[in-house]
Amino acid sequence: MVKSLAYLLFATLICGGVAYYLFAETARARAVLDRRLAHYSAALSTPAKQSAPVSVPEMLAPLFAQAQVEFTRKQLQLAAGAAAALVLLALLVQGPALALAVLVGLPMAALSWLRGRARKHTDALVEALPYYIDGVRQLQSVGNSLSQSLERALPDAPPVVRSYFGQAIRRMEMGAPAGETLHQLASRLQIAEVSMLAAAVKTNLRFGGSVSTVLTNLAHILRERVRVKRELAAATSESKVSAKVLIAMPLLCMGMLFLINPAYIDFFAHDHRGHRLMLVAVSLQVTGILVIRRLMRLEF
Repeated sequence: MVKSLAYLLFATLICGGVAYYLFAETARARAVLDRRLAHYSAALSTPAKQSAPVSVPEMLAPLFAQAQVEFTRKQLQLAAGAAAALVLLALLVQGPALALAVLVGLPMAALSWLRGRARKHTDALVEALPYYIDGVRQLQSVGNSLSQSLERALPDAPPVVRSYFGQAIRRMEMGAPAGETLHQLASRLQIAEVSMLAAAVKTNLRFGGSVSTVLTNLAHILRERVRVKRELAAATSESKVSAKVLIAMPLLCMGMLFLINPAYIDFFAHDHRGHRLMLVAVSLQVTGILVIRRLMRLEF
């Protein structure tokens, strides 16, 4: 029964992979016009790339944008081929159970790495963004327009700000409206602090008023948000360590039992009742990890 279920899940995941590939092809066709417009200025000064980055589904696009990760078609094909080879090797060596574990584990590991990279980059951007806003405010206060200030403050901004805002600023240099350009950047990144900057600029350009005061208040708010995040991380550090210990205890206990008595695992490896108990144990462990992670995810 367990083997049949594993084969069924394995076939389902393969069909899901084929469906995802077809969906990605459709999304790439819809996004080709935006991709050409985004790289138009770079194409004027540099030779055209042999391989353009492939588009991703809309629900994953903000995560890839935050992590600043792009894949060409060739790289994606190589990664898919390597993953398929690993799954096939696991299927030949240990059967469908290990192949299913590899097929599920590889995307989960890639998603975890992508989220960690996105969190690291966005945290650096949030900490550096107030300094860029201060530079924009200073340039605007000496007579530059808001668009000119956004453009001229970028070279002196921290590198992480240049990496995120460089493409948007190049569009502004080509004549795109500042408010609309920043709004598109905020929609693509879906970072609260960038959305606040875009909303402030767009509102000021529409209704007028003192933009220096708005930028000063915005920089202060962003610095306060960074301070609160640090205090929140310090206050919950003990709880996070406790959660990691709770997650690791069952795995450590299983490893110790295997070292003490290797035959103890034979029941789970060779008996159909052990297979069922193993599936129940793994399901409960994964459910517990997801619940603990959700409880420890504090946002404001």
